Amino acid sequence: MEEWMIQNHGFQPQYSVFELTEKNFWRMFDADLYEYCRKKYGEVAVGTFMGIYYKFKKGKKTEEEVREAEQAHLQTETAIAEVD
Repeated sequence: MEEWMIQNHGFQPQYSVFELTEKNFWRMFDADLYEYCRKKYGEVAVGTFMGIYYKFKKGKKTEEEVREAEQAHLQTETAIAEVD
């Protein structure tokens, strides 16, 4: 069902748990816009709130694991920005 929605430019509502992979999740939603909005509110949003993918993912991780994943994501993003 999720693949059909991606192919037809649909969206999965974010009120329930889903089974999308992270890659397909970001195919469905605009990752750049999401990161822009998070950074707009500074370190409070980026360091405090878990990322939307991890919040709704089926079998979601513990808060500590989510924070570690967020840190890894930020480090990767910083490394990519330094290369550009």
